[in-house]
Amino acid sequence: MTDSSRRVVLVALALGIGAMFALSVAWRMGDHPLVRQKPVAQTAPANDASRAMTQQGADSPQGQAIMSLMQAMKNNPNDVNTLLQLASLFAEQGNVDGAKDMAQRALVAAPSDHRPPYLMGVLLSREGAWADAAAQLERSIAMKDDAATRYSLAVLYRYHLGQEDKARANYEAAAKICDDPSLASMIKAELDK
Repeated sequence: MTDSSRRVVLVALALGIGAMFALSVAWRMGDHPLVRQKPVAQTAPANDASRAMTQQGADSPQGQAIMSLMQAMKNNPNDVNTLLQLASLFAEQGNVDGAKDMAQRALVAAPSDHRPPYLMGVLLSREGAWADAAAQLERSIAMKDDAATRYSLAVLYRYHLGQEDKARANYEAAAKICDDPSLASMIKAELDK
């Protein structure tokens, strides 16, 4: 491996770790994707990375991150971490089709990983496909029970699908396993309704 290829790999890893850190900080600060609804911009075609880069700008940090991740995906097209990072970056840009394409590829690449169905559920909920989103979140919970995912699912059931019994069951299950104080207070507020 040459020095330049090592640098590319290191830069791609650093960008990926940075993106994951930024997403976790955003989550911890209460910027949950199912709670807020951002207006969706005009999307780029699903498999047209160059068009997405033109919209974002190849010299921008996101454009560079996408370029690095696309290069990493070229070397290993089934790397679930790369696919999920790309899906997250496309979603941030408003390219829902591109994000769903990458999330779908991650679902196929890692059928036992709980993260791809969670991300797909978030993306589907942003489009208003509530029942499909709930099915994906249920799939994620079946692989790894998580308080945040249960909270998201309960929100869908209560506010979008009108299934109060399923909402309450998920809020109660989330309350039992939650270790995040801010999420626990949100769950308690919902249970008190």
